[in-house]
Amino acid sequence: MLKQWKQWKDCFRINVDMNHIDVIVKNYEKTEYVEYEPAIDGCALSEWLDRYTADSNDKQINFIRPFSNLIPAWSYALDWYGDVLFTWKLLEMDEAPVPLLMCEDDADYSCVVIVAEVEKKDDYVYWNRIGYVNHDNESFDEEKRMGIFCLEAYSDEDWEKYGDNIALANVDSDEWRQWISEHWTEELFRRRMNYTLPYYKTEGSITWFVDTDWIFDRREYESMLKKYQVLQRINLAKSEIDMTMKKINKEECAEILSRILPGGIRLLKKHYDDYGEMLIHLFVSEAINEPFIELIRNQASSDKELELYVYAIKFMLLHGDENVLNALHVTVYERLCDEKEMLKKRGIDLECLIPEEST
Repeated sequence: MLKQWKQWKDCFRINVDMNHIDVIVKNYEKTEYVEYEPAIDGCALSEWLDRYTADSNDKQINFIRPFSNLIPAWSYALDWYGDVLFTWKLLEMDEAPVPLLMCEDDADYSCVVIVAEVEKKDDYVYWNRIGYVNHDNESFDEEKRMGIFCLEAYSDEDWEKYGDNIALANVDSDEWRQWISEHWTEELFRRRMNYTLPYYKTEGSITWFVDTDWIFDRREYESMLKKYQVLQRINLAKSEIDMTMKKINKEECAEILSRILPGGIRLLKKHYDDYGEMLIHLFVSEAINEPFIELIRNQASSDKELELYVYAIKFMLLHGDENVLNALHVTVYERLCDEKEMLKKRGIDLECLIPEEST
């Protein structure tokens, strides 16, 4: 009946009371760490869940509470980047059990995971219900077989790349252990897509404890996700600036930039596929110059979107080795000089951002 109502409402586009979703700051007093959390109709999601479950008799709910101690699952600060990629893959899907909150101590998919049943239509996004994941029937042995060894999920590109080498190895073999140690992000993402997602879709794997029936305008929803992702990328960039303790080479720099910048993972993969090595001047032109200039010229772009590229440049300036700094000055600086006046209008002083004395 609920689905019929949604279909009828979508078809006729009638006026309904819509819920609103936005991003709010979440401060962790003990660590002084700043995160971001989705807020529904002005109320932080975790706070709303704490209020809703105040009188719950569910032992697991009472074990999980307070929800305000959990971390947002959309965070880029999860323990493994493969989990970050998986989370945002689900957020992009039109129908998926979307992770919302996680255990702060583990910061991965092994412990407490709160999810929403999400459906996207042309004009609306529905959060039908919220639940917690039951891990009782998960099999780690099965999960291991659903990474690089899940041949059923192979693309033509996978067969060409792995069909005559790692695909022929065995789970727990030395060859397999070596491969996953060098490709853990890819391995974990494959496990999540091939094992974790189907598990979540299996009846009984999630205990649904609240029917939310929230309805969002899809444009507002997608705008919120874009805003959230930019804030997460800025957080990650700041963390890399603070935590990197050495001069990094061009390969290391490109790897970090690929995680910070929108489309960076795809660009990095294409770059290596096309050239077989890291040509840092070309990579930063594609990853920084082109999208940054497009944002500068676009009056509708936000200050936060520009700030992200400023932090990427600062990272190169502070931690790059001689080759990285050369690419920063020869490729990035010289190209941005053509946009110097427009940069000033957007509040960015190019000479202060990339000072000459850093060469």
